[in-house]
Amino acid sequence: MTVRKKYLLAFTPENANLPVIAVLVQKFGIIPNIMQAKVNERGGRLVLDIEGDTESLEKAKAYILEQGVEMRELDRHVFRDEWRCIHCGACVSICPTDAFHVDMDSYEVRFNPEKCIACEACIQACSPKAMKLELW
Repeated sequence: MTVRKKYLLAFTPENANLPVIAVLVQKFGIIPNIMQAKVNERGGRLVLDIEGDTESLEKAKAYILEQGVEMRELDRHVFRDEWRCIHCGACVSICPTDAFHVDMDSYEVRFNPEKCIACEACIQACSPKAMKLELW
């Protein structure tokens, strides 16, 4: 059975230059999609969407952890503070993946985290600071 999951990977200076993604493809047959990356020789973070069969995903996760890379599954990596949101719609027009839309019955902004690629455009556009990036 094919499974698709999102992870946040945290690299240190010691493992930042390892070809982790290439190994996932070659050794485990995983289909990776790098959704966001801020990694250099000092370390950093990477949001990774991976697809593969359950057994391969488990082996790939074990490999990543063996390399000293911290890994956390992301159910949602951008979230909205419902108390702060004023449903102004600034996020709707700026989102490149249409993760936001206006419900025409209630005139409230709806968020679909499945479409989100964590580009952070909504975070920057949100005047009341209702959008936040979920890290560790």
